[in-house]
Amino acid sequence: MKTLALIRHGKSSWDDPERKDIDRPLNPRGRRNAPEMGERLAGRGQTPDLLLSSPARRARDTAGIIARAINYPESDLKLEHSLYLADSTTLLKLVHRLPAELDEVWIVGHNPDLTEFANSLGDFETDNMPTCAICRFSFEVSHWYEVKPGSGTLREYDTPKHPWQPA
Repeated sequence: MKTLALIRHGKSSWDDPERKDIDRPLNPRGRRNAPEMGERLAGRGQTPDLLLSSPARRARDTAGIIARAINYPESDLKLEHSLYLADSTTLLKLVHRLPAELDEVWIVGHNPDLTEFANSLGDFETDNMPTCAICRFSFEVSHWYEVKPGSGTLREYDTPKHPWQPA
């Protein structure tokens, strides 16, 4: 079995209109929500074999905050340039290239890409994954290249305003 978590970066700042999009930092709400969501993951004992992040500052910062909360070595956090401005096809290709020895992978990225990708994976549908939302799917496969649209099972959908409650 493989588990994939999609994590939308925390709320970002628009304070400086001259700042490039890729350089926008987290705003105060994003700096509050990211540690909270990391603590929720830690409280459930969840940790990835690999944590991937878009190179955008707001995504990197979110990934770093979550890594600290779950005691994942920040030095092992991998920046994946294809996650910035990725579409569902690009995200699926990235998943297909993951090594088979990894059982759980977390991806920190952006909307609308993550919402579109999450909606394609299985028994889940939302109009919008809010900032810092976490959507975890499991797949009954041995290799990541076997992950297909519609083949996932939603394990949790956790947002800052609506904490996930196990069934």
